[in-house]
Amino acid sequence: MSHSVRFTAVPVKTGEEEGERRRYAFFNSITGIDQKRYAHTVKRILVVDPEHDSRLTSTALLRQGGYEVHDIPDESGAFQLLHDYSYDLIITDLSRPQCECDSAVLKWIQENAPQTAVIILTSHGSIDCVVKTIQMGATDYILKPGSDDEFLKKVEGAIQKTSKHHSIPSRKEPYRIHDIVGISRSMERIIEMALKISHIGSNVLIYGESGTGKELVAKAIHYHGRTEDERPFVAINSAAIPDHILESELFGYAKGAFTGAVRDKKGLLEEANGGTLFLDEIGDASPQFQSKLLRVIEEQKMRRVGDTRARKINVRFIAATNKNIVSMVSEGTFRADLYYRLGIVEISIPPLKNRKEDIYPLITHFLHDISKRLGKKIKGISDETVQVLLAYDWPGNVRELKNSIERAVALSGNKTLEPEDFPIINSAYHDSLFSGHEDEVIPLKEIEKRYLLKIMKKYSYNQKLVAKKLGIGYTTLWRKLKEIENDM
Repeated sequence: MSHSVRFTAVPVKTGEEEGERRRYAFFNSITGIDQKRYAHTVKRILVVDPEHDSRLTSTALLRQGGYEVHDIPDESGAFQLLHDYSYDLIITDLSRPQCECDSAVLKWIQENAPQTAVIILTSHGSIDCVVKTIQMGATDYILKPGSDDEFLKKVEGAIQKTSKHHSIPSRKEPYRIHDIVGISRSMERIIEMALKISHIGSNVLIYGESGTGKELVAKAIHYHGRTEDERPFVAINSAAIPDHILESELFGYAKGAFTGAVRDKKGLLEEANGGTLFLDEIGDASPQFQSKLLRVIEEQKMRRVGDTRARKINVRFIAATNKNIVSMVSEGTFRADLYYRLGIVEISIPPLKNRKEDIYPLITHFLHDISKRLGKKIKGISDETVQVLLAYDWPGNVRELKNSIERAVALSGNKTLEPEDFPIINSAYHDSLFSGHEDEVIPLKEIEKRYLLKIMKKYSYNQKLVAKKLGIGYTTLWRKLKEIENDM
């Protein structure tokens, strides 16, 4: 697995007081956070990987992301840890020579802690092992070597799945489409469209580059005016499920359907019954996936593998892609009938570089939320830093912006974020200055003015509430509004 960011991992004597002290010291050294204060919110992950370099880079990347991580080279040594600690996720390697496709850790989890998610690490040559372990109950798999983005996305997805089964408070306040951050005309149109379709149940096809927030828009449509308890939202990466385990993943299976099917298992369609199935990367779905999906959409029925009974389902499908589906239909690589079924309503999210006026509101939103979550007392961001971030093209879109701010907040020793807290972006900015390239720059004052007026309207001009939501003092807000009034 190739990682773009590497840290020197501190060896951990798990289960011992010294190991705990070293873990806290390591976490504090890269984030500046007292982990003990936030232990109740930090997710704990166990990494089992015999490849030394792979294991260290994986654990470092996870720790950088705010997870508590224990690591060990082989499964035989993992059981003491499993008895001593409760884990949210286990990542275990099955690409060993002469692998018998048999994970003792997975078996133990299924018997003793079935709420714990398990991700299998494997090489291309051991894909048959993946099939068996998925059938045994593994949550997902990661092919080695892989990218940082894929690794973290699968980890986050597995954590989200297992969180649904933990006894944590669910969200009681209804989701609102207006929680989507953006003041550009394009985002306003998306919000208007989402409002119109949130309660009508039509299938939706969302277009947008990777990282633009397609799943966020899908969730806003699904949850608007509801709480998480009311209807399920199930997400699936359409390109990630191999054809040979497609049926058991989508439809589930009956006990005894195949070797290893020791109990009935619901598929993704049944899990989404009464709610929404979010089909990410639908443009990369295989022909077999497209065919089976089309039949389910048309009939609103499905049958578990090994079962004779057809089950009725009531599922709304929201699909997302970064591909041009219309062109794919013309080329014969995507089924026209499936496109017509999914694309009842179409939404296109523009890349962040085409809506620069949304960058400052997003910075403000992420800075407030991330600082609060990580317990860092970051008071704000300098005008110079904002100008650097505005000039950047953000090829990874909103996801890249959020990750950059989280990294800066976690690692910065400043009270205010400065350009040096974004070293790669700051370097690219100065390179562009010396190359003579000159981007159009939107005045920061104008962006702030538009954003403040939008937020004031959103909260019915309640200045105390707006100041609290923005994470600034009431006097600071009053001064900014006075400046806007004087400029009008």
